[in-house]
Amino acid sequence: MAKIQVEGGQVSIHLSFAEKIGALHGDLRFSVSAVRAVRVVDKPFREIEGIRSPGTGVPGVIALGTYRTCQRRDFVAVYLGQRGVVIDIGADNTKYRRVILSTQDPGRVAGMLASAR
Repeated sequence: MAKIQVEGGQVSIHLSFAEKIGALHGDLRFSVSAVRAVRVVDKPFREIEGIRSPGTGVPGVIALGTYRTCQRRDFVAVYLGQRGVVIDIGADNTKYRRVILSTQDPGRVAGMLASAR
């Protein structure tokens, strides 16, 4: 499961080796100032929109990678039975508009990101 840290004004999302392979992507970094909103979600799969490209997924079980719609790109690392967070990011600061992650303690992650802003 991805690990989220705030260090030196940057949000770092560290993916496991298996997640990097499944998502066809490396770790993510973006400025804390780019974070527009953070919210805890009980069912992160419901937040996913668009077509996975590239990445790996089994509907309702695992979703890893980039999901694209006409308006935006989201990075997703979501697992069955896990709560999660949705991080909205300013459009000028990164190629992703949202990051949707499963995490064991979404309240702690949301609080950490909110207090760092």
